[in-house]
Amino acid sequence: MLNSPLVSLASAAAISLCAAQISAQQLNEGFQGSVSALPAGTGNVLTLTSGKVYFDGFNLTYAGNGASSALSLLSFPSYTFGSFSAAIGSTEVLFGESSNGGIWKLSLNGLPAQQIGIVPFNYDAVMLDDDRALVSAKTGGFSAADNDLIFVDVLTGLTQLVAQFDGASGPLAIDAAGDIYYATAPSAFPAPPGTVSVLRLNRALVDTAIANNTVLGASQAQVVITGLDAAGDLAFDDDGDLFYVDWMNGKIGEINDADGSSAFLASPLIDYAGSGLSSSVLQFQAAASGLQVFEPFQPSGGQLLVHETDYATTSQIQLVTARRPELTSSAASPIPAGTFSLTTDRGPANGLGLLAFVIATPTGTVSAQIPGFEQPLLLDGAIGGNFVLIPQTFDANGVSTIAISNPGFATLLDTTSQMICFSQTGALGTSQAMTMQIGQ
Repeated sequence: MLNSPLVSLASAAAISLCAAQISAQQLNEGFQGSVSALPAGTGNVLTLTSGKVYFDGFNLTYAGNGASSALSLLSFPSYTFGSFSAAIGSTEVLFGESSNGGIWKLSLNGLPAQQIGIVPFNYDAVMLDDDRALVSAKTGGFSAADNDLIFVDVLTGLTQLVAQFDGASGPLAIDAAGDIYYATAPSAFPAPPGTVSVLRLNRALVDTAIANNTVLGASQAQVVITGLDAAGDLAFDDDGDLFYVDWMNGKIGEINDADGSSAFLASPLIDYAGSGLSSSVLQFQAAASGLQVFEPFQPSGGQLLVHETDYATTSQIQLVTARRPELTSSAASPIPAGTFSLTTDRGPANGLGLLAFVIATPTGTVSAQIPGFEQPLLLDGAIGGNFVLIPQTFDANGVSTIAISNPGFATLLDTTSQMICFSQTGALGTSQAMTMQIGQ
């Protein structure tokens, strides 16, 4: 466990930091993005470990990683509005289109496409497991008062009404516990500001409704958050935060702790103002293992994939990961007597830092939760010993440098250094632990 005085000092440093806000930027600080292009006009993008699936209105295509040619999974004779693509395990895809209401199961191994059912005006879907799906659809047509959640048996094609909510079609998401999330959508278009809510349906309740052929409604749902302007798509990350496409304001919004009892809005992850692009589909891929979570100034692990488009010539996926501050030394180890500097790059703009220094070798990362912070404090276990803390400040570019005088020692000292940082928006992070030998 981390040394409790360090936790107290970290809390005190955060409290002393002013609450000034950083102006909106394309990608929120503490994250990094990379873009991969898709064919123009494509959408309904699904990224798999083996490749990508996308739809252009006529053809649903699978482009395998490293494959010399793409595989056509499904073709339509006339332009068709695609609704969703969802993974069924690692070798199949569930695809919905709203022009004809078709629900299709497609193999990535070249087997014939199989239409398993019709759900009129389907909009979005989540997989309950590899054999069962829940589909959001306006089955009564655009003039209907309600939107339906339809259970689809992927093996038999059986469909069953499970829930109904007032308004237009809304997106779906599923959390780590299996609970279902639905974002409401008013019938009026565009939706009046602040009229969108996110609701939660307990998984056991959903399973019981399927088993007993009963229909759930808003009275059986838990309200996660209210007052959103729009939510076109939803995706959970690896620590219970829910991201949503705010198409009305051109942003990717975030609901912190959406899977708990105290959800709250965070600052937007991406702001598309002035970019000419919009976001459509969100997908999150968790890391295989590790302590890292999808939070600013944390180690890179899980990744949020955002389909971005101008609905004409540009279609691309932006892959967003956390970006951890990086601590470096101006002198190579072993460091001789004299002055050298330690620099932390990629930190919070105009933020505060605590440089931790200890005469010890790294022992491995441990995690602690600081009250009031969404992010965990990831520090090397060596910092829990007889450490020294040096307050620092970051400049507008997120850089902090400190000059250190080495008086020289008769024997080499094994040391570990690590930077703790606090952003003006209330985020907590650390650099990697850096080991150095300090000598004569």
